[in-house]
Amino acid sequence: MRPDIELRLRRRPDNLRVERARLVPLLVLVAAVLASGVGGLLQPAGAAAKAELRTKIGWGPMKDRKAAKKVQITTHEVKPQNTPENQTVPTKAEIAYFRANSDMPYAKYVDGQYRGTTDDIIEWAAYKWGLPEDVLRAVAVKETTWDMDYLGDYNSVTQRYDSFGIFQVRRPYHCCLPFMRDSTAFNADYYGGIIRAYFDGKQDWLNNPDVAPDNGRKYRPGDLWGSVGAWYTGRWHTQANDQDYIAPIKEILKARTWETDPNFDES
Repeated sequence: MRPDIELRLRRRPDNLRVERARLVPLLVLVAAVLASGVGGLLQPAGAAAKAELRTKIGWGPMKDRKAAKKVQITTHEVKPQNTPENQTVPTKAEIAYFRANSDMPYAKYVDGQYRGTTDDIIEWAAYKWGLPEDVLRAVAVKETTWDMDYLGDYNSVTQRYDSFGIFQVRRPYHCCLPFMRDSTAFNADYYGGIIRAYFDGKQDWLNNPDVAPDNGRKYRPGDLWGSVGAWYTGRWHTQANDQDYIAPIKEILKARTWETDPNFDES
């Protein structure tokens, strides 16, 4: 909390004598206040608010429109091939079908009702689910370099691909085609919801006797990186999660690849 500043008025002759002595500490205090940002109210020039992790278990989600108002709108699309999917949102009938067929703990909140650039959509999902937006950006780089057309997890038996969109939502574990493939906002919204479900302790099947031996640690809420890793293997803090998936994502996050890689922008 900022301390109160008390400037006692003196008779004019006294004020003249002490003006310099009073001004120096005041300037020091002002500089300190600006440096600290008054608890985040003052931002450096050019700084923008960010979606950060809401650590309260069971927080949210934020309403779609409220999350949309927080997005720092961008006009440049770095992945122009995503434009059709970026402008597609599920219909009411599709959302009803999804909610009737999904066992995702937060399915009733997932609707993908947002249009924008790929970056805006990622930020919207981060705000909606109380997750760090740059972590979501880094995960999407790792998964697909933000390409909605990317197909993954080829099944040699069925001879088809099973994972779709920027966050690689995978059938049959997750629902539903076609909108998880055809709508960027639904893809990101679903991903945010499932990560939040892991973080909030809603996936306690991870501690079932037939699953727990495969985990590297006991599943518990409040672990963001454990939640991110579980998306990769369906298990909690395995060696594959931590070394093969989370570690590269942290490197991408540190490098801010979506901003610094000269080949990332395909416009």
